[in-house]
Amino acid sequence: MPTLERVLVTWSGQQGLPGVSVFYGAPGGSATADLSTFFNAIKAGFTNTLTWSFPSSGDTIDDATGHLNGAWAAVPTLSTVTGTATGNFAAGCGGYIKWDTGAIIGTRRLKGRTFLTNLSSAMYQSDGTIDNGIVSVWQTAANNLVTAGSICVWHRPSPGGANGASDLVSSAQVPDQVTSLRSRRR
Repeated sequence: MPTLERVLVTWSGQQGLPGVSVFYGAPGGSATADLSTFFNAIKAGFTNTLTWSFPSSGDTIDDATGHLNGAWAAVPTLSTVTGTATGNFAAGCGGYIKWDTGAIIGTRRLKGRTFLTNLSSAMYQSDGTIDNGIVSVWQTAANNLVTAGSICVWHRPSPGGANGASDLVSSAQVPDQVTSLRSRRR
C-alpha cells in the first residue's frame, strides 16, 4: 500500500486541548467518514464540552519514505461531533484502543493505538477502571471501524535506512485499563 491518506482529527473544548489524533487511511477518501461514524458511536462517554473536528482535505504520504506525495479531499465536509455526557471529566485520563494488523515488520507485529482521554468522570467504576458498558460501546465502534476497511497502521521508515510500511487494521481490542497522556514538552 504505497500511498496513505493522513487524517488529523482535532480534539477541542476542554483543558489541555486542542489536540490531534493522527489516523492513516487507505486511498479513496472513506477514512474520514468512517472516523466520523466511529466518534459519533463513542461520544456518550465524553462530556458535552469536548468536540472532534474532521478535515475536508489533507496530505497523502508514501508509506515507504514518509514523504508527502499529494493530497486528498473528502466530499461532503463532515460535521463536528460533540460528547453528550454531562458533569465532570478527568483531564488527560481515559482509555485506549489497540489496533492490530496482519503485518510483521522485522521481528514484530505492526500495531497501533488510539488514546481516548478526557473521559467523563461518570464513566469509571468504583474500582477505578472504565465502566464495562463504555468498554463494550468502544469495542463495538472499533470493530465497525475495522470492518469498514479504511484505517491503516503505518510504521515510519527508520533512520538506518529501512523502508516504512503499512497495513490495514484487521482487529481491535479495548482493554479495561485506565491510561493517561502527558506532554513531552516541559
